[in-house]
Amino acid sequence: MKTSWNDMQAIEGYALSSGNPEDRVLFQARLLLEPQLKASVHWQQETYALAREYGRLKLKTEIEEVANEVFTAKKHESFRQKIRNIFSK
Repeated sequence: MKTSWNDMQAIEGYALSSGNPEDRVLFQARLLLEPQLKASVHWQQETYALAREYGRLKLKTEIEEVANEVFTAKKHESFRQKIRNIFSK
């Protein structure tokens, strides 16, 4: 089933908890009446969850790369020493 542009916008607004309360109530009523719309919302929310998880993993990888660079590269020796001094007290 093809989803209309208006439905896509409504799904986005609902999934992101944006929009005014009246529109949310109307959309919730539509969810009760339209099983396909409910499925579309479910999969949109799953997509957002996957995107968030991917972003977290990517950020974690970037942080680990920076930490590895800072704590292993010779040029950062003075910085490492300052950090050790802070935490050794």
